[in-house]
Amino acid sequence: MKKENAGTQPMDPFQAWGHKWGRIGTLIALIYMIVLPFIVLGYYGCIPSLGEVINLSTISILMIYIPVGISEALSYTPILGSSSYLTFITGNIMNLKLPCAVNAMKIAKKEPNTPEGEAVASVAVAVSSIMTVIILALAAFFSTWISPFFELPAVKTASNYIIPALFGSLTLGLFSSTNSGSKVVKNGIMGVLPVLIIISVLALVVRFTSGGSLFGMVGFLILFMLPVALISSRIMWKKGIIQVVDKDAAKKEE
Repeated sequence: MKKENAGTQPMDPFQAWGHKWGRIGTLIALIYMIVLPFIVLGYYGCIPSLGEVINLSTISILMIYIPVGISEALSYTPILGSSSYLTFITGNIMNLKLPCAVNAMKIAKKEPNTPEGEAVASVAVAVSSIMTVIILALAAFFSTWISPFFELPAVKTASNYIIPALFGSLTLGLFSSTNSGSKVVKNGIMGVLPVLIIISVLALVVRFTSGGSLFGMVGFLILFMLPVALISSRIMWKKGIIQVVDKDAAKKEE
């Protein structure tokens, strides 16, 4: 009889189901995305050589997107859980799927990395994906009539603030005392201060030494800052600067 390892718990049936079919769906999506271009290129007889595909331009692009992909998987998966597969397959994570999943769990008062939370996140991501397809189809159909609207200066200016406003509201929700569950993180924003200070210093150094920016180094910065944020948050938690307290107690203090 096979014994379970000490300290391990059996996975919830929904989580096991989500991981099983998530891996299968991811494999199908990868095969589809890799094979389809070769079918089209082969049909038209224009398959490029290896030297045309792997060159300085593609290597420079990969140096940006490979770290970004790894950092996204490391940072988003603890929040999304088994819904990560569908999220990464459909894409548009940072500015659409992740906010939808986080907001859905908050409304349903479910915690991330729990069977209930992952079920809510999966439904939110699926509905978001379906709505995205419907909206894009309608936009393509009515593109002739609505395209002048997006050329208006006021609309262009407002669109630049959509992402900052979206993540600003999410950040306030994460660090407020109205989080779902019986526990809340007190002074949790202190955990990101070391990251903000380091990035600000690096940005100033790069700006004044070379006149450039950190935009092309986003992936590497995320990979580097993740352990910085985790280690600094743990140190502050050990010293009592960051606390995990009961929600009722936090409300009384306020």
